Amino acid sequence: MSFNIVITHEQGLDNYRFIMSRLRRIGLDYVVVDKGPSVILLRVEDPYKTIEALREPVREIPVIYRVIPVDAVVDPYVEVVARKARELAELKIPPDKTFRVSLHGRLYWAETRLPAHTMDAVKVIAAEINRPVSLTNPDYVIYIRSIKLYHRRRYATVTVTAPSMILAPKATKPW
Repeated sequence: MSFNIVITHEQGLDNYRFIMSRLRRIGLDYVVVDKGPSVILLRVEDPYKTIEALREPVREIPVIYRVIPVDAVVDPYVEVVARKARELAELKIPPDKTFRVSLHGRLYWAETRLPAHTMDAVKVIAAEINRPVSLTNPDYVIYIRSIKLYHRRRYATVTVTAPSMILAPKATKPW
């Protein structure tokens, strides 16, 4: 997929313009892939280096909720997301480290195309991962976000990272 950073922000065109002007001022090299009322999808060379570069400047942009690096973009089906999350977790999470799954938005069951309840989806995804779970103080977060791209097609982003790599200036916890 063509984006690897998701920025969620307070709704409104003025907030979008404010964020984009600040990103230009910082000197960030990016391409806007799509935008919605409260989300911006960017393509950058390295999403994790971009997170590090934005760590301090994001504090000066009070309308941003989260800046999330994206490891993979897949179809929004629980089973597809679970397979991708397992694959990424095996690569990125050491066996002795804990994780939690956070899901924002709607996923669907592949067979029926019906919406999955959030807790059911989280349980299926977490069951695929052979690592200890910690809901309150995880070493890693498997962050899944449902995104509507180009205002038509829905996708799911999958991120497996340390909680500190999800910037959340307005929240106490990144997930």
